[in-house]
Amino acid sequence: MTMRRREGTLLVVAVGLGLALRLVVWRWHERYPLGGDEAAYFNQALTWLQGKGYQELPLMRPPGYTVFLAVVFKLFDSQVQRVRLVQALLSTATIGAVWWLAQYFRTANQSGEQADGHRQSGVAWAVAAVAALLAACNFTLAVNATELLTETLFVGGLTVALALLLGADRRNSIGWAATAGVIVGALVLLRSVALPLVPLGIVWLLVRHRAWRQWRWRLAAAFGLLSLLVILPWTVRNALRYHALIVVDTTGAENLWLDNDPAGREAVKRQLYALGDNRSARQRLATQQGLQAILKAPDQLLAKGWREAQNLVALEYFDDLRTRPAIWVPPVEVWLRLLGGDGLWLLLMISGSVGVWLHPDRRLRWLLGPWVAYILVTNLLFHVELRYRLPLYPVLLPYTAWSLCMLRGHRMHQPARSLGAVVSIATLGLLLMLHRPYPQETVMLVRKHWALWRGDAATALQLDPTSALARVALAQQTRGRSEQTALALLDAAIRVKPDHPYAHLLRGDILRKVYNSASALYEFTWETHSLEDLQRWSWQNFTTPAPQRIELGNDDLGWIQGFYARAAGEQGFRWTTGQALLKCPALSGPAHLQLRVRSDRDAYSSPISLAIRLFDMTGRVQPVTLGVVMVGGGWQIVDLPVSSVPAAAVLQLSSPTFRPRDANRASNDNRALGVEVATVAWTATH
Repeated sequence: MTMRRREGTLLVVAVGLGLALRLVVWRWHERYPLGGDEAAYFNQALTWLQGKGYQELPLMRPPGYTVFLAVVFKLFDSQVQRVRLVQALLSTATIGAVWWLAQYFRTANQSGEQADGHRQSGVAWAVAAVAALLAACNFTLAVNATELLTETLFVGGLTVALALLLGADRRNSIGWAATAGVIVGALVLLRSVALPLVPLGIVWLLVRHRAWRQWRWRLAAAFGLLSLLVILPWTVRNALRYHALIVVDTTGAENLWLDNDPAGREAVKRQLYALGDNRSARQRLATQQGLQAILKAPDQLLAKGWREAQNLVALEYFDDLRTRPAIWVPPVEVWLRLLGGDGLWLLLMISGSVGVWLHPDRRLRWLLGPWVAYILVTNLLFHVELRYRLPLYPVLLPYTAWSLCMLRGHRMHQPARSLGAVVSIATLGLLLMLHRPYPQETVMLVRKHWALWRGDAATALQLDPTSALARVALAQQTRGRSEQTALALLDAAIRVKPDHPYAHLLRGDILRKVYNSASALYEFTWETHSLEDLQRWSWQNFTTPAPQRIELGNDDLGWIQGFYARAAGEQGFRWTTGQALLKCPALSGPAHLQLRVRSDRDAYSSPISLAIRLFDMTGRVQPVTLGVVMVGGGWQIVDLPVSSVPAAAVLQLSSPTFRPRDANRASNDNRALGVEVATVAWTATH
């Protein structure tokens, strides 16, 4: 296989893997609600499309992402999951952009070290393919595509812009430079953090040996002019509306004050919001007060910068899983977060920084080095949210790929650069260890979960005294012997982690079995405190046998699967999915089954079919179809005779589904609904 065909095959594999990962994460996160900034962008775009004009957010943002959302809403509707799918596809396309950008990292440029690069040409073809594979398997990029925020578009656009800039330099192409200018201008209107790319790109294209004699100034002029032509209309709009020079937004000035005033962000926000929509006054006041706070207490700025530096290198998902008070994700996603998220971040951070120092092409460093430094400094000056380090990925991905493919056997003629790489690695390691003792905690967690897997919950609790999982496991082992001891263990688990759903739900099952207490109903409300399928968990872990009558939406956990949690306004019933299960009571001999159901679809809809089957969980008895009934819009009683009920019987309800939003575009309900079930009752007949 030729080198190009091999590289093309790896690119196809990378895109396929990346698409698969992003679609899996997209499906997992279907139930995730919109966060604060997500909801703000969503509502801003929706309000604009409703003809109410472009409304500024409380903290002024660039218009680019709102325009993007409005276009997606217009083309594909305003369902959140559809917008997430569009972003997942754009994130997949970014893999190809990373491959394209990494093409320019494969060999040395015109420098004294070019011969050394040629000696390594046997593996140089792999750099672009490895960079694409790293982007494809990166869980952070995949999960950010499910968030209605600017990062997915920004990272993709930045990758393309950098590739075009490098291509314009190599090809001496005005067209490529102009296209890069258009994209950088659009990036500025997406996130104003991209604004320094305009002067940086101009200077970088100009600073070259005999640049003026070779007419290369035309590249810089085309890049700068096109960037400004994209940005200036919005600047003019701001000047006409607010009578002040606001290039893009007031985010930088306001964050300067918000993040450096010792009074705190909320106190500063109140002062900003008191000025209403006077963005000019807000920008002036924020700049003045922010600079004053820094100059008044520079030691506080340095202390804050040191803390933010530690936060910047942190392992995002490890920290999240250790500090979160509840279970939110299944084990498969936990491993993807730790390996594809934190693991790849460690690799990018370390190998990427090595590549920045050791790559022989100085031209790359003069463009990408200042961009990296700018992102780092702004994070330290303002505040760190871990998604703010994503603009580093288009730089770190190709440099990491180069380090992995080319560094072996690479001869370094400048020891100072090797020293710089060593110092960078040492600094990153120090910041990581100061932020959190990751090695010690990792060893402890491995030992703890190994003990839990072996069923040794007592050892797990000794290893991690803050473990709610260990206490829940001990309660499960104890409840058959002493319900009071099990309740005490669960109470202790709740004290350690008040919102842990396992402890609450298991406590509810014990209260229901021992005391038949109404307080069990309160514990069962924790079903909605997690995005995990807690109906399935309750089905597997509860021991209270199913009664002869189950009131759906009330005291039903542990006996049901495949039902939706009750939404607002839904009382005394549950909606089924396409297939729902209920545990059956222990009955001997024949019985009657009664179900109270309705379809509750549009008034003009025809009744739908509901298939009712009975099967044995042990598999010793063949499934039996009890009946197929037509269910209409009103409540009806379905009464079916059952010749016998197996010892481990499960009732299965199957029906077609519909989505309320398909019938009413104003509805926010996009669930795939089957039928409403209010009661399931069994009566023995002798």
